[in-house]
Amino acid sequence: MNPYVVSLRNVSKSFGALPVIERFTLDVQAGSIVALVGPSGVGKSTLLKLVAGVIKPDAGSVKVSATRMGYVFQEPRLLPWRTARENVAVALRAAGRTKSEARREAAEWLGRVRLEGFEDYYPGQLSGGMMQRVALARAYAAEPGLVLMDEPFSSLDAALKSELLGLIGPLIAGGGTTVLYVTHDLPEALRLADRIVELVPGGAIKELDVQDREELLHRWVGALLAGREWV
Repeated sequence: MNPYVVSLRNVSKSFGALPVIERFTLDVQAGSIVALVGPSGVGKSTLLKLVAGVIKPDAGSVKVSATRMGYVFQEPRLLPWRTARENVAVALRAAGRTKSEARREAAEWLGRVRLEGFEDYYPGQLSGGMMQRVALARAYAAEPGLVLMDEPFSSLDAALKSELLGLIGPLIAGGGTTVLYVTHDLPEALRLADRIVELVPGGAIKELDVQDREELLHRWVGALLAGREWV
């Protein structure tokens, strides 16, 4: 049995004359939460698209054993003409639930992200943080084997981000779902992930030692005070 939900081998991807990813190799074990960190332009979001099958590599192989996948984007990407319940139910219906099952389970998932009473609100009636909670519920509701997260909290202010991290941390860690998580925020990665992989220009990667959290945080704070990228 393959222990890896995601396996990338010597993957390269260019857009025109611009190489974004070069000879990238990574294995993601079942049930692990892997954060991809690094400066803009090193291909973090491109890697998620490769794993999702949205784009194809120019070279190398991308293998994903999960039969069902959830995706949480930087913006919620909800259907504006459907209620919060209906947005979550769409994923459940696609997974084979009946209409009544999908409505019931959608309401249960909205409760898990603390949106009781907002089931029949439309996205335009919800705050940005509430819409992102709906997106999280939609991603997890159909019990995917893999969830891809592309900086889901980057557009939120610090207080709201902290609130949502506290809310979804147990959801991510307790469900046994494999997660591949892109973020610029090192404290966010340390809070959620059990592995952190640093990407740098040119395709190199380095596994960060998450046991030495204090050293990593000091490095991050020092970079912020110096006005430069922390990596």
